[in-house]
Amino acid sequence: MSTILNAKVLFVGDKEGDAQQMGWLFSNIKKPDFDLHHVTDITALINQQDPGNADIFLLDGDLLNGDGLEKLQSLRKTFPAIPVVLLTEDEENVGHPAIRHGAQDFLIRSQLTSSGMARSLINAIERQRGQGPAKPSEGLLESATAVLNRLPMGVILVTSEAQVLFFNDKAKGFLDAGDGLILDRDRICRAEVPSENKLLGELLENALLKEQDASGDSDFAMSITRSNRDAPLTAMVAPIGTGIAGKGAVLFVSDPSEPVTLSVDTICRLYGLTPAEGRLTLGLTNGHKLDDLAEEWGVSMHTVRSQLRQVFRKTDTSRQSELVKLILTGPAALQATPIL
Repeated sequence: MSTILNAKVLFVGDKEGDAQQMGWLFSNIKKPDFDLHHVTDITALINQQDPGNADIFLLDGDLLNGDGLEKLQSLRKTFPAIPVVLLTEDEENVGHPAIRHGAQDFLIRSQLTSSGMARSLINAIERQRGQGPAKPSEGLLESATAVLNRLPMGVILVTSEAQVLFFNDKAKGFLDAGDGLILDRDRICRAEVPSENKLLGELLENALLKEQDASGDSDFAMSITRSNRDAPLTAMVAPIGTGIAGKGAVLFVSDPSEPVTLSVDTICRLYGLTPAEGRLTLGLTNGHKLDDLAEEWGVSMHTVRSQLRQVFRKTDTSRQSELVKLILTGPAALQATPIL
């Protein structure tokens, strides 16, 4: 049940008829108590930097013609604590791109109802409040984001309900392309191919399980087919977060057509590994399975399992996914650069 009893809504749209329709719809909402206000000029709103204590923006999607997505990004950058819900008739060309550019949700104008709009607005406010950092930590968050944006692969953080909390610049490129991996209106990261989406869901579910597989051999990587590229994306899933912060998962997404060089020597120096252990660690980081590596190198599974146990001990990890997360978010990855 929502704890929000009242909310101030700022409708941003240049048509008086739309404003009147919004007023009629809001008048039929009993709870919570919405206080509706209206402005016609999104550029003036951004320049004046005064949202009038609004709790949420209800934005007319018709304002996003031409450079509209840039306006949406500017609105979110100017008022990062205020969520945006979009009104549109064009789900594919306006609604979904708006979600990828910072909107919390979109509503189909011809399907609007008072109850549906109220539900969407309240959910957007609650999601925004749940994601909002405490002000003293904003500088730290910006620094952490800058570090993640330096990584040569996509990083997508998801909650225990599989909703996307954050993605770095590289991941944004994959999601914006909408080829293989997509972000839906509920901010759920999905694979376009149904069988692959099912597998992705299973990998996320396994990563979020409280009881982890002690053997460290469970699957954590998959390929994601792209219709416009021959090479599929590679996605690796690892658990993240414990205790009061709650559990989540991180997806590492890479494009084999843009290979990244990680130095085995650097990995060995950082974690005290032997060359064979470093080679194994790099192989797992590139998404290969133990049996494939053993076959490629002409060694037994007993040998690679023994090496993996030593790697786990030296890196203080217990699962392959944790090991990959350690490497991909550590100094070795920050030194890596794409080969173009």
